[in-house]
Amino acid sequence: MPFIVLCLCFIIIFSPLPSAAKTLILDGDLESRIRMSQQISFDVQQGVKTLTFKFALPTEFSNKATSQSVDGLNIKFTPEPVSVVDDIDKFGNRFKKAKWENLRQSVNITISFDARIKSELRSMESSAAFPPNGIPNDDAVFLKPTQMVQSDNEEIIALSRRLTVNARTTHDAVDAILNWVADNVKYTYNPPQYDAIHTLKTGKGNCQNFAHLSMALLRAAGIPSRIVGGISLKRQWKVPVENGYLVQDMGQGGHAWMEIFFPDLGWLSYDPQQSRQFTSTRHIKQTHGLDSKDINDSWSASPYLPQYNENIEAFFTNDETNIKLRASKNAPVSYIMSNNLMAKVLPEKPLPPVTPKPEPFVKPIPIPKPEQEVKPLPMPKPEPEVKPLPPKPVPPKKKGIVEFGNMEFPALVDAYQTVGNVATRILDKETAEYVTSQYVYAQAFEIGESLNIQSVSLAMKKFGGDGTIYIDLVTDEDGRPSLSGVRSKPLFIEDIKKRPGYYWVDFTFPSDTPVKLKKGRYWIVMRHSGEAIVNWFFIPSNAYGDGDDTRSTVKGYKWEDLLNYDFVFKVRGRV
Repeated sequence: MPFIVLCLCFIIIFSPLPSAAKTLILDGDLESRIRMSQQISFDVQQGVKTLTFKFALPTEFSNKATSQSVDGLNIKFTPEPVSVVDDIDKFGNRFKKAKWENLRQSVNITISFDARIKSELRSMESSAAFPPNGIPNDDAVFLKPTQMVQSDNEEIIALSRRLTVNARTTHDAVDAILNWVADNVKYTYNPPQYDAIHTLKTGKGNCQNFAHLSMALLRAAGIPSRIVGGISLKRQWKVPVENGYLVQDMGQGGHAWMEIFFPDLGWLSYDPQQSRQFTSTRHIKQTHGLDSKDINDSWSASPYLPQYNENIEAFFTNDETNIKLRASKNAPVSYIMSNNLMAKVLPEKPLPPVTPKPEPFVKPIPIPKPEQEVKPLPMPKPEPEVKPLPPKPVPPKKKGIVEFGNMEFPALVDAYQTVGNVATRILDKETAEYVTSQYVYAQAFEIGESLNIQSVSLAMKKFGGDGTIYIDLVTDEDGRPSLSGVRSKPLFIEDIKKRPGYYWVDFTFPSDTPVKLKKGRYWIVMRHSGEAIVNWFFIPSNAYGDGDDTRSTVKGYKWEDLLNYDFVFKVRGRV
């Protein structure tokens, strides 16, 4: 198919960010003041005899890189509960436990507060050896295995040993483990289980799965780690890279991350999907514990559980980002932010001089008699190699119709999990971009052979407005969308059915323009006309390809922003 030129106005060549640079070492500061409002409701349709709700409160903390303070905490209940009890657990987490009786109306709770969060990305030095020693008893508690963090499992222990076999410092071991998790676990919504073994066997999970598997491997290596529960905020922050920015973005809602203990630095904040040694000012910590059972909100009711809903609003009264790129490392595949942690290995103490002594008389070893068989010692079995990351997915080499892409997404994101008459909040949330705004968004894919394209589908949600939406399917030019490609037929907003959640929206091409792609890399560019209001669902981290597969630009052609996620898409064609 001869590609048509979509625009002849600009032909500009950019040097792409080196694909090997994946861990970005940063210097600088992030500081935000945020006015938070967490609105929770229970929809009472019929009478409820009792409802008990235990929910976490924001905490104050400070470590070597990140600090958080909280002011003006206020909680409003409608209707008023019959009792409200303060509950401080063994880890120092603060909860409220409210109880209602004989309810005939829905329950609404509003939790409001002001948070001040600061992240200081400065060079740090650690001389903690591996395996670590000198761990205080209070911190050694976070070495215990649990039902969610099975650090005593044989497979977990064996993998932890293989990953850390060359580690000389605690920092080396932590990096090796977290790089492996980032490269071998794919983010997914609504997983059936959240424990470390399930995550290891399936290679899938949400933020709780990422944390539980990372913690299991760390604890198996003798490194204390604990899960953190809190709230993530959907407000972008940018890291300068060559010729542009890496945009950090998350959904707004419940989120889980981790803290890892260093004997000489204390507890440091880690988000397995995004950052090392710190978390950004888009993370509001509430609780920490051995696993997610210690940190989540929960509720019970009789004779049935009312429908739970949560809405979080965040107004940034101050937001300062002063970040510069210091250096980079070549792992993992997804982009990870880090400050500069230098691992200093202390020299071994010299042994005291030894005065030679006369050799004692040694009896000769008797030669075995002929009938005695001397059995050789068994050779140790070589440790299996850590399996490499599979190659970037390309459509299968087969004839006929094929479908491929980043195709897994939930119609609705589960907000809680129910067991009997008890429900537990899930630390997950919807992730999507408003793609009919001031930015233009693009997702890349690769094919290993020629393909006749029939359609491209995007996981979207219509809110309203007017006008049309359509896509450009263009070639790659130095790691960015080019200006050469083909345009789909437009879809009128009023012709797209409005329904709950996310669903496939199919884009086809004019019948007189056959779309035949050769082997190579291509971009799906989302465009619109009029005042269409549409969201495009994405999966956190790089579930489909690598960190260079998703870009955005401010209604232009520069594609200056790399994005830390992959959009959900499906390509259908004939080989």
